[in-house]
Formats: sequence, structure tokens, C-alpha cells
Amino acid sequence: MLRAAYTFQSLLTGTPVFLVDISTSTFCLIFACFLANWHQGHPFNPGIWNQIPVFLLLQSVLFSLHQLYPGAGLSPVTEIRGLVRSTFINLICLSSINIVLGQLPRIEFSIFVFAGLCIIVLIPMCRTLTRRILAPTKWWGMRLLLVGTQQDCTRAMQLLKRRGVPGYKPIGFTSELHENENGESIAYGPLGHNDDAALIGRQTLAPVACLVSPRQTYAYPDRLLFQFPRIVWLNTLPVDDATVDTSGLPGVVTHGQTTPFLRFTPRLVKRIIDLTICIPMLVVLAIPMTLIALAIRILSPGPIFYGSVRAGQHGKTFRMWKFRSMIPDADKVLQQRLETDPIAKAKWIVDHKLKNDPRIIPGIGSIMRRWSLDELPQLWNVLTGEMSLVGPRPVPAEEIVRYKSSYYEYTQMWPGITGLWQVSGRNDTSFTTRIFLVHHYAVNWSPWLDAWILLRTPAAVLSKRGAY
Repeated sequence: MLRAAYTFQSLLTGTPVFLVDISTSTFCLIFACFLANWHQGHPFNPGIWNQIPVFLLLQSVLFSLHQLYPGAGLSPVTEIRGLVRSTFINLICLSSINIVLGQLPRIEFSIFVFAGLCIIVLIPMCRTLTRRILAPTKWWGMRLLLVGTQQDCTRAMQLLKRRGVPGYKPIGFTSELHENENGESIAYGPLGHNDDAALIGRQTLAPVACLVSPRQTYAYPDRLLFQFPRIVWLNTLPVDDATVDTSGLPGVVTHGQTTPFLRFTPRLVKRIIDLTICIPMLVVLAIPMTLIALAIRILSPGPIFYGSVRAGQHGKTFRMWKFRSMIPDADKVLQQRLETDPIAKAKWIVDHKLKNDPRIIPGIGSIMRRWSLDELPQLWNVLTGEMSLVGPRPVPAEEIVRYKSSYYEYTQMWPGITGLWQVSGRNDTSFTTRIFLVHHYAVNWSPWLDAWILLRTPAAVLSKRGAY
């Protein structure tokens, strides 16, 4: 529900800003064209007019990539930085296109440079004016729930209502428990206790949580981060420093963090990337996978594939396919080993991995596991949407309880064929390190992080570090 509320409120909040950006940019481009026409004294090549839609399209894409939409709570420093970078990249792209086409008239280049300068100056002004006009309306803005202590939240509510944060509408706050005169524990916050913040957010359709005084609320960010699509940290501190990323309000410092996997666009981008890579890989690897299947059939009786029940996205279980690398009755063999080898049993209890696993098929089984060839059938899981190329290590359904507070993080993502665990030592990493890697990937995901992991995967496989 919060994900849908975030998407809907983002559209309502971001659409007017988007239309203002397009209108302002169009005005700047047309104004620059007419100035050039007046300076030349005659109509110039109409090719410049044909490039205006391209300029506007590139601008919209670049603004989105720099997270200028919906723009709620965006600091002026961040907004201007994204605006300047986007405009500069746009000019480079258009210049490159013209050079490739064999011409870059000086007058056309000058028009876009002048228009770009006008855009950098005018768009922040127009955005500010638009926000001030729309702020009093009921439909515009992202609903904001404050989480913290009673004193800090009360002061923050008063400050936000008096000065406002562009694009956010505070609807109330939750707080800690407090003992009344009778010694009873009661919730300070008018909306409830901090532990119920996610439930209250769903009831009030507030998809953004604002943590007030982070020093008092360190226990909440990791949990709330995977219950709210967006978290904002706010400190009511006297700050007057141009290097601080502020909301533009005297005495208010905000720090925001968006959860990628609770937003539609990042999830769509990740899915498109998965399919773009997965389908060609299935075609290319069809023959090697067939040879591996034949080797398993010849060397070991039993099925070729093994389906392991794993915990997937949203807590749903799925069958993760692998080439069978273990002998028949593998569980019985493992149990016998654990009963006779205390060292192996202690290792299994901690990591659920054994370096000399007695269940592995001699020869082909060890080779497949060492080179991760047994995981190739998981491309089918990627194709069907149960997994991703990159993500946290798929966890057996019965082990998910060990993740405890990280359960929310894990279940918001697709498990991956490769991931930070696979390129960071694999089985040599402790369980605590695996939990940290899940958290790090969840809060820092981007297409560039996936690309980095994919590029490191072949080296990790070839090094055979932690592969057993």
C-alpha cells in the first residue's frame, strides 16, 4: 500500500514540476532561436527547430537520472548541481550528434549554450514559485510521518508547519513510550508508538518517514527503511554552511535516503537489464549446459536438476534450479558425517557449509561447484522473474529466520545468481558478513553497482576463492 501511495503521490507532486521544467526550457530555446534570427537578420536553418524536441527529451531523462523528480524536500544545492550537470551533459550529447552528422554550425551551438544558461537560471526560480503556489493545496505534496522523541517531534512539527519543506506535508508523529503519573507506559505521539510507524503510515497513506534527531532514533532506520519507500533524517540544528546539504530552511538540516527496491522505476530498470542479458546467455550456453547434463546422467544415477526451496521476494518461496552436484541420499550422508566429526558439526552450525562436503558427486560435482557451473540453470529462474542476475544469495526457506531484523531487507529484493557475497569470498565469509552485504546492497543498489558486480564475477569464479 505504501509503495502505491508513494508512486501516486510522486506523480501528483512531480508532474507540475515536470511541466514547469518543460515549459521553461521550451521558452528558453525559442527565445534563443528568435534572438539568433534577429541577430542574423534572416531565417536560419530550420534544423535547429528539429533539435528542440531532442533537447527536451534528453533533459527529461537526465533530470530523472539526477533525481530531480518529484523533487520533494530537494535541497537547493542538490537541485542546482543536478540541473547544471544535466544541462552540461545535454549540450555534449547534442554537439556529439551534430558532429556525427557532419556539421556543427557555430550559430546553432551558440543557441543551445545560451538556452542552457537561461535554463540554469530560470528553472530554479520557476520551480520555487510553483512549489509556493501549490503548497497550500490539499492534493500536492508527499505525506510525511515524523518518528522520534516527543520533544523533538513537537518542535519539528511546529517548525515544518511554520516554514515548510517544499513538497512534504507533515501529517503527525509517533513517539516513544512514557510513564504517566500512575506509572503506566503510554505513547507520547498522538498517532501512536514508534514501533507502529509502518502500520500508521499505511493507515494515513504517508509513504515518507522523517526520523527526527537521529541520535535518538538509531534503532529505527534499518527497520523503517524497508517499510517506507523513502526515509528522511531531520535535525533541528543551527547550521549556516554552504557545504552542508540543507533543505534551504534556516535551522533545518535534512538528509534523505531512498530505498530503490520499494520504487517502481528502479525495479523496472533492473528487470529490463536482467532480460536483456539473460535471454542471449541462455542461447549461448545451451550447448555447454547440455554437455553438463549428459555428464551428470552418465556419472551419477538420479535426476539431472535439483530444485531447492528458497525464500524469495516478499517472503514467497520458490524452487531454485541447479545442476545436481550431490549424490543420492545426500542428507543421510551429511548427518552421518556430522555425528562422527565434531569439528565439521561446529562448522556446519555456524556457516551451514563444509569445505570437504561428503555429499558432492566425485569429479563432476566438485568441478561444477568450484566453477559455479551448477548454478547455470538459475538463468531460468531469472527468465521467469523469481530471481535476478545480481542480488543477495538465495537463502533456504528454513534459514530465513536467522536473518532476523534483516528479513525486511532480504524479502524486498530478488535473490541473485551472483552478488556481493559471491565476489567477496563466498563460503569464506562469515554469516555476519553476509548479513552486512545484504544490507549494503539493498540500500546502495544502482545499475552501476550491478554492472560492477557482474564485471567482478568472472574473476571471483576463476580465483576459486571460497568455492567449495
